[in-house]
Amino acid sequence: MKKNNKPAKPVRSTRRPRLPRGSGQLVNQSTHQLRGPAAQGILSADVVKGKGGVEAVVVRLAPHYLIVITGGDKPTVSMACTHHGFVAEAFELNGQLEQVINHVRKHFPKLRVD
Repeated sequence: MKKNNKPAKPVRSTRRPRLPRGSGQLVNQSTHQLRGPAAQGILSADVVKGKGGVEAVVVRLAPHYLIVITGGDKPTVSMACTHHGFVAEAFELNGQLEQVINHVRKHFPKLRVD
């Protein structure tokens, strides 16, 4: 029997949403600017720049939480906790992000911000 000498495929982590294909360079780790009580719980806030400018903003919150905002023709907002979360398009009125916000406002009235 012949052994398979192919390298194993790398395992992709599901702990954070993927950035847009062909994402650019991480241009700043603005973590150093995050000081004081307002920044407690924020581990890092990074800007990802590509050829066309800012492609994404990644905010890592106390160890298991992440928010990713992507730009482009159809901007998105991703929120994740460890390995679950959601992505919502944020480019039209009454679109996915607004529907998620309205759902949370309706079912969790104590979390509302007006």
